[in-house]
Amino acid sequence: MYKAFSNTRLFIMTYLVLALPTYLADAGMIANNSLLYALSMVGIWAICLLRGTIIGKHWLVLIPSVAFVFDLTPALAAITFVPYLYHALAILLGAASPSIALSHRDTYEMR
Repeated sequence: MYKAFSNTRLFIMTYLVLALPTYLADAGMIANNSLLYALSMVGIWAICLLRGTIIGKHWLVLIPSVAFVFDLTPALAAITFVPYLYHALAILLGAASPSIALSHRDTYEMR
């Protein structure tokens, strides 16, 4: 299942679909926005964790985490463009990095 995210287009489209509710929640366009925001970020972390494992960059999950911190810290939330930049950076780094070929033994050892 997780090997599906070795496809760059699928990673980008899934990330954008999951990031859309975070932007709508910021704009106040949806009700109960905190729950939707949290679920969207969990999904983003999951796909970044999977894609980071596939491309050999396990730290990829940290980039949307910085966007999450900027969104939820009141003093940092005043800088509105930073979360957008970090989401774009996560997409670019996740898409630009080539997949590394893992043998069956390497895949088993990662678990």
